[in-house]
Amino acid sequence: MPSKELCLSVPSTPSAVVDARRRLSAQLRVWQLSLPAEALHDIELVAGELLANAVDHASQGGASVVVRLDGAVLRIEVCDSSDALPRRRSPGLDEESGRGLCIVAALADRWGAEHVPPGKRCWAEFGVVDGLGCSTSPVGGSGFTARSVREESR
Repeated sequence: MPSKELCLSVPSTPSAVVDARRRLSAQLRVWQLSLPAEALHDIELVAGELLANAVDHASQGGASVVVRLDGAVLRIEVCDSSDALPRRRSPGLDEESGRGLCIVAALADRWGAEHVPPGKRCWAEFGVVDGLGCSTSPVGGSGFTARSVREESR
């Protein structure tokens, strides 16, 4: 199966994150992935979390997102201009933020972050099936992988 790709520029506004997530969802339907509704929701949620983190933590300039379907692997990459790599936290029950990467780690098959000029790239991967029912074994992995940061297992 040839690879498919969606590229978006996302301004640094919460409404732009919502719009980008909707566009991603629409594109996944166009690609006719044989996914249960729950799996599609998980992918949308992870994309939204990665985008929200980029918009919240990056300096001016917004973010870019690339969604690539290559064989049975769907990869979401979000780049922004901040060089600070994210770290997973354990927020208290009364904290309003800090759960995004925990959600990403729980739902993605693999995820990570790495430095790229001029900032960083955060990514997540999912094993998927195309509209023809073609698949390989799901993406396996140890959860978080990052350059210049420690490795963790999910």
